[in-house]
Amino acid sequence: MSKVLLVNPPFYRFLGSHYNANSLGIAYISAYLNKHGHDAWLYNADFLGHNEFTKYDVIHRKKGFKTYKEYFANTDSYLWEEVVEKIIEFEPEWIGYTSYTANIKTIDILSTKVKKRNPKIKQVIGGVHATLDHQLLDKLDNIDYAIQREGEEAMLALVNGKDPRVISGVACREGTKIIGIGDANVIKSIDDLPLPERNKFYGMSEEEKQFIDVSYICSIRGCPYRCTYCASPFHWKRDKTQYRSPKSVLDEMIHLKSNHWNKNKYDYSASGNTQDKSKLIIEDNAVVYFVDDIFTVKKPRVKQIMKNMIEHKLDMPWKCEARTDHLDEEIADLMKQTNCSRVKLGFESGSDRILKEIQKDETTDDMKVGAKLLRDAGVPFTAYFMAGFPGETDDDVKQTIELAKEIEADYYVLSILSPYYGTKLYFNLMDMGYELDKQPWEFFYHHSGEMMVNNKISNDMLTEYLRLNELNNTKDNYV
Repeated sequence: MSKVLLVNPPFYRFLGSHYNANSLGIAYISAYLNKHGHDAWLYNADFLGHNEFTKYDVIHRKKGFKTYKEYFANTDSYLWEEVVEKIIEFEPEWIGYTSYTANIKTIDILSTKVKKRNPKIKQVIGGVHATLDHQLLDKLDNIDYAIQREGEEAMLALVNGKDPRVISGVACREGTKIIGIGDANVIKSIDDLPLPERNKFYGMSEEEKQFIDVSYICSIRGCPYRCTYCASPFHWKRDKTQYRSPKSVLDEMIHLKSNHWNKNKYDYSASGNTQDKSKLIIEDNAVVYFVDDIFTVKKPRVKQIMKNMIEHKLDMPWKCEARTDHLDEEIADLMKQTNCSRVKLGFESGSDRILKEIQKDETTDDMKVGAKLLRDAGVPFTAYFMAGFPGETDDDVKQTIELAKEIEADYYVLSILSPYYGTKLYFNLMDMGYELDKQPWEFFYHHSGEMMVNNKISNDMLTEYLRLNELNNTKDNYV
């Protein structure tokens, strides 16, 4: 039996907030290791033991991103030392870090400090960025192994002592070279995986555990779409998208309600529910969050899931990510019946020209129809928009502003394009001469407010776009 600590590195704490949700990628790996006789725990270094959060728009309107960058200039700050000390106190034999582009530098700093304190600990990186960058170990001197794509079987093989050179999905060093056998094998049946770990949280009191939101459910691995700005098609492979059965999803919801659910709480998400208008209260374990890239991909499947909720009288509010062109009257009506508290829709742009260029495979007409279906059914929705695409003009952004106002969303989330590593857009821009590879990884954060690849949009138009956040002040609830 090996002692394993799976770490969600700090990110939102750098920005002046925190993140209390259970990170499902490492939660699945923890459950898989525990099922096979190991002692695996979860450590969320972004956690704080209270439910008051700084609002997203407040973080990004003020000095959040500036503060975030300052942490990397001072690697002796209290937060770095706090996290490393917690890891060392656990006395792990193995550490696994979950990664995305913006936290690669964080993992580099933590792994360096851990290696200095205890060089015997084996350190592994997985997650999105580790999957996309097959040469990542060249940039992280103190990480021993990288896992590409699904991590359950690969991590178990490593911990069991199998030669890493023959493990599918594991990258390791051989002399000065990085070697590996490509992406990890596809899990044959994700229905058969153990449910994600929801109990073994390291370094938390029983009182603190009440603030961990374990109501996240993953029912799909992958996404069949091809949006150029999104890493999912390249992380999961578009032709490898896997769907859990409606029965499997129902079983997890029943398990969640029986063991973790607190139906007396309510997820306010982004509501102005405190006296301090820069803050919000989020009550955990009150809303099921389907964190799939697109929960509504297969209409018959999602309809059956909702019919199961009704048949079993689950009475569990829920929210999800969706596309407007997946909606019809029956789906909108079932969402209302099953108490869907929020649908998160990626509109991205109000310009059909831009939508075509980014291969959204959706039109503004589709978006208007889908938004109306939800409004007519009384289902709240959040609208996500981006500005700053290469070649985007003031006229394109103006169309985005007009669409945003027309759809009358309950909440708006506004981003500036950050071309994430591994996306089609990233490599297209590199071919066009943009030196994205010269940018520090921590700059790749779409709420940074920094225009990375566009010099055609005027400051006045960008300001008008970002002022769409003011529409949130007229709404009563949610993200």
